[in-house]
Amino acid sequence: MHEKTLGRPERDPFDALVDVLAAADRYDLALGTIPIAFVIALVAAAAFGVPAPYALAGAAIVGVGIVVDVCYLNPPIDQGSTGGTEE
Repeated sequence: MHEKTLGRPERDPFDALVDVLAAADRYDLALGTIPIAFVIALVAAAAFGVPAPYALAGAAIVGVGIVVDVCYLNPPIDQGSTGGTEE
């Protein structure tokens, strides 16, 4: 039996997830990969016997590379900006 919550419209959790992922842009996905890099580094350190500081240093380098790319190499562009010229 499925309970219906009062005062809330029914919404499928899968539809909510699809809406959130569809609204994510390049910058959201890029910054979301930083914690994934650290998780992969810790799993690799445990699985392969690599010392944790070395694995975390590799993940930190990946994270710094992502931040440099997102902030400096391909920064977000304000679409509403006129560039200082008034027309």
